[in-house]
Amino acid sequence: MNKKLWVILTFIFCGLLYFGYQILHPVEIVDVHQDKHWTDIVVKNFPVTRRGKIQWWKENQGFLKEKYGIPKPFNDGTFEITFWDIGSGYRVDRMVDQDSDLLCFKDMDKKANCIEKNQVFSISMSKNLGLQYQ
Repeated sequence: MNKKLWVILTFIFCGLLYFGYQILHPVEIVDVHQDKHWTDIVVKNFPVTRRGKIQWWKENQGFLKEKYGIPKPFNDGTFEITFWDIGSGYRVDRMVDQDSDLLCFKDMDKKANCIEKNQVFSISMSKNLGLQYQ
């Protein structure tokens, strides 16, 4: 076999490993934080592709409504749901420059109540634009 074929087979093998990993590690909801019609959901192993994210939302919308009451629309029907990757876990905001990119949740009663801002998906409903996936 020539070198070019080995490179192609290596890329295919790596791709299969990656997608196998994605399939074997389902999305895990770590925490849900709500403030009126805004919802922040902290997750692990969220799908990478836009198509996968939307498909996951559609397949799990009923579960999220039943278990967490999500979405909780405002009086006019608007809402926003943001999914955040847990990354290395919850951290304490030490009030230094290195912590300036943390998202902290005031509804948690422990010091380690912040995560790095790594938004992986959001869903919003507005009167003007309707349902949007970002």
